Amino acid sequence: MLTITNNIHMFMTDRSVIFRTAMPDVQDLKKEKRRRTIIRASLRVFSRKGYETTALDEVAREARLAKGTLYLYFKDKEDLYFQVMLSVLERLEAFVGKQTSESQNPLQRLAAVARAQIGFFVDNPHYFRLFMAAFNPEMATIHKKLLGPFFDKRRRLGEYLHGLVEEGKKKHLIRGDIDTGDVVLSYMGMVNQAVQSVCMPGFESDSRNDHPASPAQKADSIMKILLQGIAARPEGGNSI
Repeated sequence: MLTITNNIHMFMTDRSVIFRTAMPDVQDLKKEKRRRTIIRASLRVFSRKGYETTALDEVAREARLAKGTLYLYFKDKEDLYFQVMLSVLERLEAFVGKQTSESQNPLQRLAAVARAQIGFFVDNPHYFRLFMAAFNPEMATIHKKLLGPFFDKRRRLGEYLHGLVEEGKKKHLIRGDIDTGDVVLSYMGMVNQAVQSVCMPGFESDSRNDHPASPAQKADSIMKILLQGIAARPEGGNSI
């Protein structure tokens, strides 16, 4: 037997070479389970109290672990916060990816992405509170290392949306005389504002609305505005 890495071994036979992946070590599984427990507990505490007022003692109590155990997995509070935010970004990316299908046309996928992003934060309002705190300009110096992963994922989303718009243009589903970048910026801006409107009570300008729209309704409204505009069109002619 020849060991290639810690987890992969190569077995030589008289006729073939067999690669076999070793089972994960029990201790490694326990460590990963405990790490996830700490991140989940931290997410709850940070979302309730914010970064500044959270103490690691509170995180340890929430996770039902000794405070010293936290330092076996994370360097300090900022490192823990960074890992928590990174896990939220990864969950958002994975959730949005599951809601789209290659069988959908570009417009259907744009609507699906909008519904997914809005729905994700509606179902997880504590994630939204974390985002609002993390990217507050006053906190930028504290959490500046978060900006790299955040903008990397935002860039990937922008590239995906850019591809959908270009595909829509080729299929004559989207006007070809409008800059693709402008379409993407308009779309992302509306989705971001929609997330805030459903996650922050009183955010909408019309506070008389006693029946807030669902994520699907918000996404449908965004797509309607994006595709049809807001100007009324008189019968038989253009409004502009």
